[in-house]
Amino acid sequence: MNLDLRTVFWMDAVLYLMLHGAIWFGLARYRSGLVSLWSASGILSAVGLGFLGSRGLAPEWSVVLLGQLFMAAGNLGRQISLRSLTSQPTRRWLWGHGAFNLAYLCLVFVLFLAGASDWLMMLVFYLFYTISCFDYFLIGRQIRQMSTLNGSKAVMTAGLVFSGSLGLKSLALIGGWGAPGLYDMAWDQMVVFIGQFVAISLVSVGFIQIFVDQIQVARVKAELDLVRAQERAVVLGQNADTLGALLLERDEIIRQLTLSNKSAGMGALVASIAHELNQPLTTIVIKSELIENHLRKKEDVPGAVAEAHKLAQLIRDDTRHAAAIIRTLRSMFTTGKGEFARLDLATVVGDVIRIVRARAERSGILLDVRLETPFLMTGDVTQLQQVVLNLLNNAIDVLVEQPAWPSRITVTGEVRPGLVEIKIADNGRGIDPTQHDDVFALFKTSKSQGMGVGLWLSQSIVTSHRGQLTLQSAPGQGAVFSLTLPSHEYVVAS
Repeated sequence: MNLDLRTVFWMDAVLYLMLHGAIWFGLARYRSGLVSLWSASGILSAVGLGFLGSRGLAPEWSVVLLGQLFMAAGNLGRQISLRSLTSQPTRRWLWGHGAFNLAYLCLVFVLFLAGASDWLMMLVFYLFYTISCFDYFLIGRQIRQMSTLNGSKAVMTAGLVFSGSLGLKSLALIGGWGAPGLYDMAWDQMVVFIGQFVAISLVSVGFIQIFVDQIQVARVKAELDLVRAQERAVVLGQNADTLGALLLERDEIIRQLTLSNKSAGMGALVASIAHELNQPLTTIVIKSELIENHLRKKEDVPGAVAEAHKLAQLIRDDTRHAAAIIRTLRSMFTTGKGEFARLDLATVVGDVIRIVRARAERSGILLDVRLETPFLMTGDVTQLQQVVLNLLNNAIDVLVEQPAWPSRITVTGEVRPGLVEIKIADNGRGIDPTQHDDVFALFKTSKSQGMGVGLWLSQSIVTSHRGQLTLQSAPGQGAVFSLTLPSHEYVVAS
């Protein structure tokens, strides 16, 4: 009879090895730390059962102490594996169950050294596992509450079977209804072994179901994330195309506004431009008449031919001056493609000043220009001419409406590392700080004939050049507009 009970212990050990080994090989393609921990726990439990079934064949201390140690370690390992399926075990749970297992092993060690009876040793053993194995039910219920994963019912049932069969054995020992020895054959022993077979099978099946379902959930989530990522990529691509189209439309709008704003702003310059062109044209006519007169008198007046040559040279100079004005105007009214090129910002400012100077002088305004150093950069000439024209026209308009004494517009510049800066300052009435935000706003203007586009357009152009257009002003202290742009030095070929 004793051999039969030992055989049952070894059969239990073989069952543990088979179940956990099957899980190890069956989940090989999904093998992870949890699968390894679960399989290793089964091996520890099998070793512990092997020691418990070896009484009389192995030293007594190894049966009692090592058997209990391996059994407790295997049971705790399975509980940690199950709790780790949905979330990491809490520190409180780990410390609590670790201390509970350690206290049990210490008690077994003390009882063994004290020579306690088999009845007492068995009662402590079954009471401990009745309490400990109920945690399987709690783990299964927690998994069921946290997710819809299959297998939680199997784990809950296994916990009830474990605790129920072991608890019944404990009651049988306390009441004297069952076998008092480790290998005594009785009904309560069969209940325990049958419960072990059923419970360990259920908890293993539950682990597999939960683990595989978790993998499927993760796979579905990964596929959904991939689909969402692809959808986002498509949307981002569409948004990029839309943004590109909007940027092209923005550039076109800026070009159109540049032309429109030029046309509107040039109205105030027509008289000055006409005057600027009339001067060389008038002198050309006068000098042409003088040349004819000198040529008629070349035989009567000594040096008449030489004087005619001098007048012809002056005519060429006047013609070049008129042509330069026309070229500047043509450049300012050209609507380019927004292509950037290398340029000298000082030259751009000088071309615009050549156009507005006559209007400024006729209005009694002194233009003080201090741009001697080249201001090398890369940008769109037409757009930058528009910015400078807007700033100079605004300064002239302010001084025409409320003249200062004397009225003055100062244009200065500074080259800093990586930057060029142009400042256009007037000594007009100034702008209240509370109105600074409105200065660059679209369709907001203090002029009776203005559209509120010029400064907004200027700032848009400067921003597209990665620069800044800022204002410093206070009532009665004039206004200073600072145009700051990134510079790009020329590469000089050797």
